[in-house]
Amino acid sequence: MPSSISDSLAGYICSVRAADLPEEVKRKAGLCAIDYLAAAWNAHGVELSTAYTDYAASMAGKTIGAAHVIGDGQLPPIWAAFANAAKGHVTETDDGHRQSIMHIGVVVMPVVLALAQERGLNGAEMLEAMICGYDLAIRAGECFGPEHYATFHTTGTAGTFGAAAAAAKCCKLTHEQTVWTLGHAGTQAAGVWQFLQDGAVRAKPFHPAKAVQNGMQAALLAEADIAGATRIFEGDKGICAFAAPKPRFEALTDGLGEHFKISEVNFKAYPTCGQTHSMLDATAAIMERESITAADVKSVEANVYQRAIDIAGIAEPVNLEQAKFSNQFCLAFLLTRGALTFANFTEDVVEDAAVRELSHRVSLKFDAEMDAGFPASRPCRIVVRCKDGRVLSQENRFRKGDPENPMSAEDMQEKLEQLTGSLLSPSQRQNIVSWALDLEHRAAVEPFLFTICDS
Repeated sequence: MPSSISDSLAGYICSVRAADLPEEVKRKAGLCAIDYLAAAWNAHGVELSTAYTDYAASMAGKTIGAAHVIGDGQLPPIWAAFANAAKGHVTETDDGHRQSIMHIGVVVMPVVLALAQERGLNGAEMLEAMICGYDLAIRAGECFGPEHYATFHTTGTAGTFGAAAAAAKCCKLTHEQTVWTLGHAGTQAAGVWQFLQDGAVRAKPFHPAKAVQNGMQAALLAEADIAGATRIFEGDKGICAFAAPKPRFEALTDGLGEHFKISEVNFKAYPTCGQTHSMLDATAAIMERESITAADVKSVEANVYQRAIDIAGIAEPVNLEQAKFSNQFCLAFLLTRGALTFANFTEDVVEDAAVRELSHRVSLKFDAEMDAGFPASRPCRIVVRCKDGRVLSQENRFRKGDPENPMSAEDMQEKLEQLTGSLLSPSQRQNIVSWALDLEHRAAVEPFLFTICDS
């Protein structure tokens, strides 16, 4: 009988085999790989992405690289993973999970890609590490709960466990070493929301970047036979004791090995904070149904859950990064421009006077009914008051890209094209899609995942 939660989780990590995974799980993992690569490539050339990559390179010093940074040469694996995690989160286009309230691909894929290059892993081994990483990250996030998310950025905290699980699997650690890896991960797991209150949105990609680094260090410490905590979740001085006021320990192991959490992942349909998407979908539905534009609108009231206000309620964004965390600005942009897409939500939009003026007539209102539905869904009620006296409303609970309203493989290919159309050739995009959807049978990572190719 397992002696601890970590013991149970380690048993699962060590047992995962690609050949035993359901086909739909493998397919979802492929879509997750496409989504991550699209997000990371989309950040290529973005000043903030370059800043994180330059930082990683400066920390790595003159050490010869062994793993690719997407679009930017090579660095030692732990720093390549750091840079790739930051890249994947810079433009807010990466995947997520509702109940755990976090991003996952960005803390798992960089680890898998870096260690696969260093250790010569094949596609089946990469797939196994992905499944383990997604499972552990999501389960940790669900254990910590929404109370944790009120202060902590779960992508940084629970994400550290996902990165550690993926790293342990890539390094082919023993059961005992995997238990220690989780202990070392919990000691390092961190990431709080104060940066958002202080207007420092550019610090957000540091959280997944540090999570992947922490997870890899945790595995490497264990591989060196340095023992770690064995009861990191439930122990009196474990992570839940200080960071999870109402821990749900059962979430860590319920259905373990039978239900794969990657199947619950959602993909973004907009390049903005996930706490804006339900509201955007509802507003778009009103616009389509009633054929209204910004010219018709007197005011907009968004009845939402508290976290949508806390995380995405920046009333006066001063740059694109902050605009992505402003429900007021995003809804005004959608009404003014007619659509909010990966292509048209660019740096210059912050200076759009028409959008700015309408955003002042968009209000966020806490709604107890909507709040009760979070985090299982992202409920909202949008009320548009028109200049001609009409009052139009729309409720929404599931966003486009949620498992209940999924994006297909074709949708994901379209997203990849929108995010990389000006950078990657059609043949390179097709190579990425083919590689990801057939990952189990691939021999290794491929250069076209990291380097711009002509064909």
